Amino acid sequence: MEDVGSPTTRRRVLAGTATAIAGPLAGCTERLWSRAENPGPDQVSLTIKAVPADDDIVAAKIASQLRENLERAGIDATFEPIAKAELYRDVLLEGEYDIFVARHAEIDEYDALRGLLHSRYATEAGWQNPFQFSDVTVDDLLETQLAATNGDRDRALSELFDHLTETVPYTAVAFPSRIGAVGTTLSETISGPPHRPLDYLELLSEPSDEGPWDRPLEVGVFGEALTSRLNPIVVDSNQIPALLALLYDSLAYRTDDGAIPWLAEDVEWEDGSLLEARVTLRDDQRWHDGQTLDAEDVAFTYRFLRDTSLGDTESGVPAPRYRGQQSLVESVEAIDSRTIEFSFRTANRETAIRALQIPVLPAHVWEPRSTVVGERQTEALVHDNEEPVGSGLFELEEVTDDTGVELVPFTDHVLYDADDGPSVVEEFPQFDGIRFVVAPNSGAVVDLLEEGEIDLTGTPLPTDETGRVSELSGRSVLTVQTDEFYMVGYNSHHEQLGNPHFRRILSRLLDREHAASELFDGFAEPAQTLGSLFGVRETELADAETELTVFPGSDGEVDSDQARSLFEAENYRYEDGVLLE
Repeated sequence: MEDVGSPTTRRRVLAGTATAIAGPLAGCTERLWSRAENPGPDQVSLTIKAVPADDDIVAAKIASQLRENLERAGIDATFEPIAKAELYRDVLLEGEYDIFVARHAEIDEYDALRGLLHSRYATEAGWQNPFQFSDVTVDDLLETQLAATNGDRDRALSELFDHLTETVPYTAVAFPSRIGAVGTTLSETISGPPHRPLDYLELLSEPSDEGPWDRPLEVGVFGEALTSRLNPIVVDSNQIPALLALLYDSLAYRTDDGAIPWLAEDVEWEDGSLLEARVTLRDDQRWHDGQTLDAEDVAFTYRFLRDTSLGDTESGVPAPRYRGQQSLVESVEAIDSRTIEFSFRTANRETAIRALQIPVLPAHVWEPRSTVVGERQTEALVHDNEEPVGSGLFELEEVTDDTGVELVPFTDHVLYDADDGPSVVEEFPQFDGIRFVVAPNSGAVVDLLEEGEIDLTGTPLPTDETGRVSELSGRSVLTVQTDEFYMVGYNSHHEQLGNPHFRRILSRLLDREHAASELFDGFAEPAQTLGSLFGVRETELADAETELTVFPGSDGEVDSDQARSLFEAENYRYEDGVLLE
């Protein structure tokens, strides 16, 4: 069998600097300076990166509030708004940041924390440990929860949350509601704004009194360069939500009611110290270019995500997306054209299902892209993939510069008009595809809704657009509580941020209750408990309160004297109100 779970290598070649440090002071950088060469320490200086207000007004507000509070604590702080693609390159690929603020996807299963925090990913690209954080205790607890079941797993996770309050590689601020808007066409058939591929598939499968519609569903989205890169395995691009997931199918989808087999017709589990599964593909499946989709494509996908150079480099070049899920798989083997055998690194089925949600890639398209084109780069990681070949229920029809993308139903899909398919697509399709209409900002999207140019919005709207939408005749605001969260991340390679005591204090310099009510205009739940501080909104494993949420001030504004006392208690020094390095 092919091993696809082995650890891989570096976001950047750090030439001996990435050394794991044990204990609660893990990630610290020793602060050495010579008074003979330097007459004295300088003021602590930090830069906060986030997208500009036009792209995400809440992220910009959080970054601005944090900057003001750091200034009140005696820190020279700068807020640097940068485009989303640039932010992702700086944070997720290059590690070139001090602090960042971003909206993070939901933690769909506890094991997602392993991808965020395990030191094996500290030098890889992507959302895998973008903090470059190393802590032996965290690693041990993440590995324990991965292999354990029931009470043993719960104990490991509880210890993990406790330890994270000491090391604090990142903190959550709040869990936002997703806000959207819908016109008269769909007002009776939709309850919340679409976000996941299944949301769109369900929407396009819902009969109405006026449908089926002899036109595509018109979805308004906003942002820069949304159509410039259709590569599903990169992170340094700004992409239309759910677009690529509609083009590329996975073996299964996870829902609140359990997993739905998709490319898979059946999954047979075999329990043991490590879980195994035999996956049988649905018969007669095709790629959008007409070629046959088979078990070799599935096995290829998991190997390719581990190493996009396919063995041409000694340490491998992993894909920056889906690595946490891919590394759950110990081995994968195509038995015949429709059968794949998996061996997982976990004993938990719920955890293993995460690995079955990876988009399957056509080997005949992506294998030629394994050529190494630069340091830590393969063609697969720089290719724009202008003509994506997937296996989803939609295929790409047209990309119109930076103004729109149109998808049409893939009529050769095995689930198209199938009698025995998942119930979610029983009446698919009610529209002749989906057209994503790109606008420069949220106000322009609402203009399109007002003019009847779109049926609904696909990018989350800022809260200040809700009043305007409510005033439009026949238009409605859509809201749903999410498990996504706004994160403040710290670069543990920074001289001060490498100190967990410093990070603990910084994590307290945002008033989360004030942020939820004022920065989010009430459309959010503050992160107040031990688990929610690290992105897990509801869990009995970490529902206790923690001093990390005790804000040294009131109404969102830091009290300078209280902040100073926190730093001085950790042996930091002030001079004329300035916090010194």
